[in-house]
Amino acid sequence: MDRQPIISAKDVEITFSLRGRKLNAIRKCSLDLYDGETLAIVGESGSGKSVFTKTFVGMLDANGSITGGSILFEGRDMTKFTEKDWLGVRGKKIAMVMQDPMTSLNPLKKIGKQIQESIEHHQGLKGEAAKKAAIEMLAKVGIPDPERRYDQYPHEFSGGMRQRVVIAIAAACRPQVLICDEPTTALDVTIQAQILQLIRDLQKELGMSVIYITHDLGVVANVADRVAVMYAGQIVEYGTVEEIFYDAWHPYTWALLQALPQLGTKGESLPTVDGTPPNLFNEIKGDAFAPRNKHALAIDFVAEPPFFQVSETHAAKTWYLDPRAPKIERPHSIQNLREKMGKMGGSNLNG
Repeated sequence: MDRQPIISAKDVEITFSLRGRKLNAIRKCSLDLYDGETLAIVGESGSGKSVFTKTFVGMLDANGSITGGSILFEGRDMTKFTEKDWLGVRGKKIAMVMQDPMTSLNPLKKIGKQIQESIEHHQGLKGEAAKKAAIEMLAKVGIPDPERRYDQYPHEFSGGMRQRVVIAIAAACRPQVLICDEPTTALDVTIQAQILQLIRDLQKELGMSVIYITHDLGVVANVADRVAVMYAGQIVEYGTVEEIFYDAWHPYTWALLQALPQLGTKGESLPTVDGTPPNLFNEIKGDAFAPRNKHALAIDFVAEPPFFQVSETHAAKTWYLDPRAPKIERPHSIQNLREKMGKMGGSNLNG
């Protein structure tokens, strides 16, 4: 790509201290985010998705530290930011919507006041002007009767409405980048679709780049331009949404695609990924996914694979792409994925 990324993370390493031991949560992770795009980061729970992106807003837990690499934004390395530096970026330029809206909202403060705080802090509006902007933002995110709702508390809102409020607080800052950490968790399918459409509308209106953190590939198919697949603290494959769904190369990506509920056969169990992710307290030798991969090569247990370029926009960290490797067939269930996804309709994969 000729265009310059707005965020460029290179070889990021993050370590946590737990009971006197070191846990290597993120292991040399690199990722670029481009202006106006929607990037999805996918992987199982515990793969490092949230930890990695929390470094983009300076919100690592107190026992965590960045021990290597760089994260460039506007020509500055955010790994070297002080808290004073973060105040000019967090919320104002890069905002984050957390998984559970109830833990993001103050239960003792009226909803309108919480949005107004964000507007006053980041837009510089005060008093009635800030209140008016807060009510307008409530209306914009689809809250009915926003003037009345402005004076209500979080417990008076449903789960979907609370998620809209959290998105309103983040969007009120008019950030360049919006990070959405599992924004549709615990919402029913209809509400989920509405929230995804809301984020898409706000992105278009405000010209934001959006990062989705999710383990739901159905969501990815609906919203993403590009996809990065994470496993055991590393990005193991990245590409356009079409490349990841229709031309994936990493066996872990294959396993995630095989587990898509949409590909299930009525009356049969869905495929699952055998085994468990590695213990990140221990040193990992070779390909971290090898112990769970029935078709692992001998070298997978010995040497960590480099990234092999599949196309200008697509790369995978697997020995399968080495010219010397034996030919490995993709699992049968994902070989005709284009045709199967086409029949489902309603996604970015269908034009």
